[in-house]
Amino acid sequence: MSEHAPSMDLPVGYDDVPHVLERLRPRRRAIARNLTASAAVPSLTADMRVDLTQLLSIRSQWVGPKPSVLAFIAKAAVSTLLEFPNLNASFGERQLIRWSTVNLGVAVDSPDGLMVPVIRNAQDLGVARIAENIAELAERARAGALSLEDLQGGTFTLSNPGAVGPSLRAEALLNVPQVALLGLPGLRREPIVVGRGEDETVEIRTIVDPSLTFDHRALDGGEVLRYLVSLREKLETWSTDEYRGGE
Repeated sequence: MSEHAPSMDLPVGYDDVPHVLERLRPRRRAIARNLTASAAVPSLTADMRVDLTQLLSIRSQWVGPKPSVLAFIAKAAVSTLLEFPNLNASFGERQLIRWSTVNLGVAVDSPDGLMVPVIRNAQDLGVARIAENIAELAERARAGALSLEDLQGGTFTLSNPGAVGPSLRAEALLNVPQVALLGLPGLRREPIVVGRGEDETVEIRTIVDPSLTFDHRALDGGEVLRYLVSLREKLETWSTDEYRGGE
């Protein structure tokens, strides 16, 4: 580091401004290159409101260690990808590669920057196993113990900025060459009208607004919205034994 040494990296007109120069570490430079590539992709983001009240009630009755809410959402997201394989894909100039397995990338905020370790064959795992994988990979990411293999081969990414603090929206850059990324802002409690007609009433419910960012070259808005509708249906009508197979 240098406090006053001249540098070709300074913006024009800033030579006389006191500063500290910190060279970027290789991992941060790699992150910057990846984000620059992601920003070049013509992407859009679609949002949908989801009521998690029933799911949280079922989670509270879980026998044994309770999986994180993120694990429940991850399981539903992976199951929905099996219905919409175009979202579990990579885009090339002349082809769309639909992957036959869901390798779920989970974004982790680590001391070395944003890391996206991968849960392989996530479609074969139940909620409890997904929760264990997320916790293990996040711990290893924060300890700087991930291998190159841990970071390769992802087909769909889940980003959870709501874990850091409340946010209204979870729009994110794509993890290229993947064509879709699901972002999760924080959960919130708010009054919601439930029931119909004379049975309408106002209840305090737990809400999350998932944001699906997608490569518009590979996907159209209609398909993305249908994915979100199916995901919402799974999350809002979760039954006690649903998606527990493969734990």
